[in-house]
Amino acid sequence: MIQRKSFFTIELWNSFLAMIRYFPRVFIAKRVRGRDFYSTNTYHNFKRRVTSLRPSEPALWGKMDVAQMLLHINLSMGSGQGYYFLPDESNFLSKTIIKWMIIGLYSEQPKGLQLPISMAIKSNTYCDFEFEKERFLEILEKATMSTNFGKWTPHSYFGKLSASEWGKLCLVHIDYHLKQFGC
Repeated sequence: MIQRKSFFTIELWNSFLAMIRYFPRVFIAKRVRGRDFYSTNTYHNFKRRVTSLRPSEPALWGKMDVAQMLLHINLSMGSGQGYYFLPDESNFLSKTIIKWMIIGLYSEQPKGLQLPISMAIKSNTYCDFEFEKERFLEILEKATMSTNFGKWTPHSYFGKLSASEWGKLCLVHIDYHLKQFGC
């Protein structure tokens, strides 16, 4: 028996609403270039911001603590670099319209996105802050200093991405979550 993936989920609906609420910002937000991710400046900027985090840093929004946030970023960026293997949650809508909106059109991550599910961290999940911070720095260095842009694997929700698309996604996603914790 073939098991089908659920297409319209509550997470998809909530994410769609977040994207619609964000749409007016498309016209005023500073454009983000994906290739800017692959630079020593980006690496040092994110490294400085992450090393300034403390385990007790309060979130300005959302339910994750700082260690859970680092795991979440590690899963997203690390899955593209082969550190983690996440289930394929992609579908036609996620690989076309949602991908175009989130990566192609938006320069900031809308608050309220809840996809993909495999990167969601449950509120009772224990994460070791120091381990996740060191893992983040390791993945970040490998990703930003990559000279072979073909090393990225498909994204669990958006499917195959170019190096520039991966770069933009990482820039926007990491920046969003670091701002979530005030840095």
